[in-house]
Order: sequence, then structure tokens, then C-alpha cells
Amino acid sequence: MAKQINDPGFGIKLGGTGRIVRKDGSLNVGRTGDRFHWSDLYHAALMWSWTKYLGLTLVLYIVVNAVFGTLYMLIGTDQILNAHDGDWWMELSDAMFFSAQTLTTVGYGNLAPGSPLVSAIASLEALAGLFIFGIFTGISFGRFSRIKPRITFAEHAVLGPHRDGYNAFMCRLVNERSSVVMDSTANLILVMQDPNEPQHNRRYYQLNLDISHISSLAINWTLVHTITSDSPLSGLRLADLVQRNAEFLVILTAFDDTVGQQFYSRYSYRPQEILEGAKYVSMFETLDSGDVTVHVDRVHDTTPMDLYPLATVPAPLDEQPSPL
Repeated sequence: MAKQINDPGFGIKLGGTGRIVRKDGSLNVGRTGDRFHWSDLYHAALMWSWTKYLGLTLVLYIVVNAVFGTLYMLIGTDQILNAHDGDWWMELSDAMFFSAQTLTTVGYGNLAPGSPLVSAIASLEALAGLFIFGIFTGISFGRFSRIKPRITFAEHAVLGPHRDGYNAFMCRLVNERSSVVMDSTANLILVMQDPNEPQHNRRYYQLNLDISHISSLAINWTLVHTITSDSPLSGLRLADLVQRNAEFLVILTAFDDTVGQQFYSRYSYRPQEILEGAKYVSMFETLDSGDVTVHVDRVHDTTPMDLYPLATVPAPLDEQPSPL
């Protein structure tokens, strides 16, 4: 029996028509007034895109080289062994390249400190280089070691006939990678606004799934909520869901056996993304050799199918639901 649940963390007294979960799986919540803490830098660096991360790394590398290169220029490149003398541009390039070689501890042997002051600054720069590259090595390892799931959800959920005279809400997902995904659990939460309340408060319902847990996500998985008489969707059509600003939240928890980590994946469907009177096309086939092939590109494919009449009195459900 589907039941109304407490606020799972998305808020109740919130109107508006915006979705809770964006199409990329992130939460549609912005923040203002928060303060930056240096302790949050590592977390922020893990969340940056690779373009931003590599770009900021390059900027920091250039800035540090420019600072120490300027110090060497102020001291005088005549105190750097084998540096060019007289040409300002060549002196600047020698100072910058000497800084880069010192920062990265490369040291080709051509340019070298020629005074105690330059040696002291070069020692500080080498120490700074060890810290900087150590930090970026750790961040890079953290970014590579974080698993990013490649779970693809069908573009449209469907309201279609299921079995025994019942209609069902269905959505489908598949693992795009060939990695082994184990111990998968899915939760389906329905969010609807109450049209009878002035503030249109949100109501949350935990929808029962025919199968909410599978041992291995080897092929596709169709999540099925059978619309029985005790379902919040009983007697409702797509137009009713639009009126109530409904949203179906899908939360998947699974374990990636390849990297040995648990991961989460989120998705949501608004009424505009639900096909009424449809079912999904099969994604897998059995070859003559007996092997099973999954056509990942078919995850979005549907076919029209008439719904059962809402007035139909179906037969009782079997004790053991049959998987799709």
C-alpha cells in the first residue's frame, strides 16, 4: 500500500512549478549568503568540471612562476648562472624558465643560483612546489577515484497497461557501461501539490514497486508501480497530474563491483515527460549462440498501447509479481 511520507528533505510549504531534480540528476536548489571556507576547497575542487579544474591549475602554475620570476628579475639575472645579460626579454625569459625549473624540481643544469639570496629564494620556491604539486596530485587522485555512474534513464516514463486489468506507472533505466553493477535498490517517490490547500503544499508518497531490489543490473531495469485502488494514482489521468504539478522522483542506490564503491543516481519525471497509453520496447535479445545482447540505444523506445478502463474491476494481484 502506497502511503504518504514525511518531507524527505525537499520541503513541504513550497509552491511554484519548478522541478525538484534536474535532468542531470542534481537537485534544483540554489544557495545565497553562504561563506567560503578554505576547508571547503578540496570538496569544491572535486566538484569542479575537468575544464575548470585544469584551467585553474594552469592559472595557479603561471601565477606562482610569475611571482618568483619577478623576484629573480628584481634581484638581477646576473646572479643566475648562465643567464643572458643585456636583453630585457631574454632576461625575463631566463628568470621565468629558471622559476619553472625550480618549482617543478626539474633543474636541467644550465641555469643555477649564483648568489646566496637567489639560492634562498629558489629553496623556498622548491618547497612551495612540493606542497603545490602534492596537493594537486591528491586532488587529481580523488577526482579519478570518484565513481561517476553512467546510468541512463528513459526520456519518458509511461502510463500503460500492466497485467490483470491494472494500469501501471513505468520508467526504465540501463547501465551504459559494461561494468558489473550489483545490489541495486530503487525508490520511487511521488510529489504532488494539494489543490485544496491555499498554499498548495507538497505531499510526498512512497510508491510501491513490483520489484524494488535486484541482485545484478546486467540488463535494463523497468521500475513498475501497479496502480491499484490504494495507489495515490488511482483514478488519476495525465491531466490530473499536470494540474497537481506532480513529479516522480527516482533514486537508485547500487554497488559498482569494478571499483568497489557504492553510488547513487537520481532522476525525475514531470507530467510533460510521461506518455499515456504506451509501453517500452524490449531492449535485449537472445542470439542463436545463446548469448544475450542489450541494445542500450533502445532505452527510450516506446510503443502505443491502450490503457485499461479506469472503471474496470481487476482480478486480485498474484502474490509474486512477474518482472517485465
